[in-house]
Amino acid sequence: MNAEKANISFKPGIYLHIPFCEHKCGYCDFYSITNRQQQPEFVRALLIETEKTLQVFSIDQTFDTIYFGGGTPSLLEIEQLETILEFLRQHFNLAQDCEITLEMNPGATEREKLPLFKELGINRLSIGIQSFNDQELRFLERIHSTRQAIEAFEAARKAGFDNIGLDLIYALPNQTLTTWKHSLQKAVALNPEHISAYNLSYEPNTPFFRRLQKRQIMPAAEENELEFFNFTHQFLTENGYLHYEVSNFTRDEAFVSRHNYKYWLHVPYLGFGPSAHSYWNGQRWGNKPSLSHYLQQLNNGQLPQDFSETLDEQTKEFEHIFLRLRTYEGLDLAAFENTFGRSFLQSYRKIVNELIDSGLAQLTGKRFCLTQQGMALCDEILQRFV
Repeated sequence: MNAEKANISFKPGIYLHIPFCEHKCGYCDFYSITNRQQQPEFVRALLIETEKTLQVFSIDQTFDTIYFGGGTPSLLEIEQLETILEFLRQHFNLAQDCEITLEMNPGATEREKLPLFKELGINRLSIGIQSFNDQELRFLERIHSTRQAIEAFEAARKAGFDNIGLDLIYALPNQTLTTWKHSLQKAVALNPEHISAYNLSYEPNTPFFRRLQKRQIMPAAEENELEFFNFTHQFLTENGYLHYEVSNFTRDEAFVSRHNYKYWLHVPYLGFGPSAHSYWNGQRWGNKPSLSHYLQQLNNGQLPQDFSETLDEQTKEFEHIFLRLRTYEGLDLAAFENTFGRSFLQSYRKIVNELIDSGLAQLTGKRFCLTQQGMALCDEILQRFV
């Protein structure tokens, strides 16, 4: 992909974790709470954290992405979103074409806000649909219906949004390729600019994980997960979508998620809010996933960091390999050598040859990439580089 054409940027980004949800789904391991009484206090604290971070770091770069994640950031009041965005515009040098993404759910309340989101300068939506099958939505504990999902998308188009991403989940217990194909067909019929498709995972400390341990849920077999992955690739690419990262597809290179691509390229970013992480000048730190701790620390004049680490060269190298091989562009051999002072192919000759010989990877020009078969086993393969 051509970086400029593909909306890929090496400028830093801003991530804001908004922890409020109407309902906590059983599979979700992102930090969120359903009590929204402290929303006003949280917004004040978010601005304090941002200002304190700017006092610690000398930041004069231009930022070209803002990403509201969570949680359900679309639950914020319009005035609260406006306050946050105005603050960021005053305190950061933002690019004229700054990509501003808002995650939202297909609820009626959010649909009513869509024209106001657009007026605030939000120019990209990520809608958590997960399935176009009502029975699957009930299993996932979603609080919207298929009809509401379609209405939310149509309302977003009517409000003027021309960069919309949909999130979908596959490999649910007892799900068939037929029901999954139905969801993909519904998604493609809406013609979104971006589709993210994830296999259902059972993360520790989630209700689904506890149900799994009690054998109340029987997960999809590994061979079925591979079948779903390959079917998704085939169906979406046949319908004109570019598979550019393990879980991500775009209708056109211009609609690649600019913010998320920063993570895969190790581009610096600053994160604010409980559980948010940052990566800056070779340092990584993260906030504790607790709103009460977050508010208490900031009220005491302290940053709410849970951990901080300086990445050593070995960690940087592994993460460089791990993150780039998740993309279909793969690893740039010259860039690797410039960064780490040695040849990737020579340093990892045995693993590279094994992967190529088994059809899991290939050399294309000056890049080393996983094949489609390799992408299906991506996480397993990448651990071999540790």
